Amino acid sequence: HYGPGIESSERNGWGQWHRADHDGVGMDRTVATGTGYIGQYSPRVAAIYESLSTCPDELLLFMHHVPYTHVLKSGKTVIQHIYDSHYEGAAQAATFVERWRTLETLIDKERFDAVLGRLEYQAGHAIVWREAVTTWFAHESGIADAHGRVGRNDGRIEAESMTLDGYAAQAVAPWETASAGRAVTCARAACSAAYTFTGPAGRYDLIVQYFDENDGASSFALAIGGREIDRWIASADLPSAEPNGHTSTRRTVRNAALAPGDIVRIDARPDRGEPAAVDYIEIVASNRR
Repeated sequence: HYGPGIESSERNGWGQWHRADHDGVGMDRTVATGTGYIGQYSPRVAAIYESLSTCPDELLLFMHHVPYTHVLKSGKTVIQHIYDSHYEGAAQAATFVERWRTLETLIDKERFDAVLGRLEYQAGHAIVWREAVTTWFAHESGIADAHGRVGRNDGRIEAESMTLDGYAAQAVAPWETASAGRAVTCARAACSAAYTFTGPAGRYDLIVQYFDENDGASSFALAIGGREIDRWIASADLPSAEPNGHTSTRRTVRNAALAPGDIVRIDARPDRGEPAAVDYIEIVASNRR
């Protein structure tokens, strides 16, 4: 349950829990048409849960299987609630980082840095969950996000579309746990991926989405125009030896100067079974000056 794997709760030999398909989502536990689970409640409570009109929204998908277009008491459809709640959750996780930064002068450096690192990781992993869940449901339902966010990633450069030296593209499983379902992996002693920046000159945050497997400690370096701006080792103890939602991790360099024609380059060295896999880079305007 560490990383997102939407279908891990389905077809797994133990049962099916959310019953999502092309037409709808939720487990029918009604007496009338489902498992009869609701009949175990006292008659007055059972009557509330049995009816779509009175079942609380927060219990709806536990008690009923409904179309994605079913309108909740909030006024949103089920599918739009799925989209919105995951974007809102990731946005809230990001605020924890900035709120913690305001305490920097009040807490010793070792403790401040340790907590900051964990909050930054969790904010990044919330994005991994957001994208996996919303992408899967958009694919399954065929219904677009009303706000146009799902599947639209401005500033993202897929690793497999970059100029690769030694890296090779491969499919990721489950497909929804990697952007566009693919990543690049390195089978040599060292590999690189490069991109020529075409945007306007300015200050940008550079985000590298990579996979930190638990079967090695690959090393990475990020450079702009041949000048190294960051270096790190993928040595976290995450629960998988494969590139997937468990191991998808973000590295962010903030407020870097970029000009048209600058080469953004990732250099990597795999270690043991870990192939220094990279999913994508994102280049977004920095909100810091």
